[in-house]
Amino acid sequence: MKKSNNTDNSIIKNYKSKTAQIGSITTLADNDFSLADNKNQFTAAIIGIAKNADKKTFLNIRKELYNLYQSDSIQILDLGNVEYDEKEIKKIISNINKKKLNTIFLCENDEISASLLNIRQTKDTSTILVLPNITSSNKHIAKLTGKTKNEISAIAYQNYFSHKTIINKLNKNNCNTMRLSEYRNEPNNLEPILRDSHFIAIDLAAVRHSDGGTTLSPNGLYAEELCAIANCAGLSNKISQLNIVCGQSENAVTNNLTAQTIWHFADGLANRIVETPKKIKFKKFIVDMGNSSSNLIFYKSIITNRWWIEVSDGNKTKTIACTFADYQKACNKDIPIRWIREMQKMS
Repeated sequence: MKKSNNTDNSIIKNYKSKTAQIGSITTLADNDFSLADNKNQFTAAIIGIAKNADKKTFLNIRKELYNLYQSDSIQILDLGNVEYDEKEIKKIISNINKKKLNTIFLCENDEISASLLNIRQTKDTSTILVLPNITSSNKHIAKLTGKTKNEISAIAYQNYFSHKTIINKLNKNNCNTMRLSEYRNEPNNLEPILRDSHFIAIDLAAVRHSDGGTTLSPNGLYAEELCAIANCAGLSNKISQLNIVCGQSENAVTNNLTAQTIWHFADGLANRIVETPKKIKFKKFIVDMGNSSSNLIFYKSIITNRWWIEVSDGNKTKTIACTFADYQKACNKDIPIRWIREMQKMS
């Protein structure tokens, strides 16, 4: 299997004197995972995957990324590029699992991204897809909605690009679907979904063209919204993998947007606070729903002000992320939709 070093050493050297920039503390590993033995040294690892990868693949993205200033000691382990091959991808995922690395994949297309996620996804994992459409031709949707897979969340899709039957199927399977307009109207509703997810894939086709999107669509996410999503994903308790479907664009705006998306995700990782309800520094709230057997139990972190709700089917009890608005709804005798969906999955 041909491996390709995507990073030109001269790029790193150019930034060595600029100690406040990310390039000054980027480590080149050349597909060598041994440098990740001390995983706590690195905020995240970057790997580029393309069908015909060479040293120039994703090079412009890396140039833009390395030129950005640090935030909270972001340190990048750059593992270069590999050519797309199912066997090679399985080896990479195996190494990532062993090293427990937070990883950012630069993906040439959605087929590569979907393959990466399909290998890692199990019944115990949740995946968020930021994508422009929900159709049978979308590789993420096609590969990640099998019967044995767990929750898929499709975010920021545009209805006129999407197939209603497939959307209804996802909703029937208790998956989260959120149109672009729904996200824009209530962006805070995405945070608990991100907090309970393990992987996220962002297709830059979901961004409007003028903001760096990879299609000619005039509508889509704004650049600021995409970066906010990436940052929130980094702050999440569990997300360990970010796929960015960015193609190999010559568009400077697209390359800048990709670099800034990576920066915001890494910044979130650097500021991540992992919290588990029921432990110290949590407040417990019991909401009487009108029947003593149907009380809802909420937890609020004293440190971050984030909320969780307890779900139990009588045999198994778990806590899932929620919002303050969910607590307010419960106080008004309105059962939160996230609680209902979780109960349906448990039954």
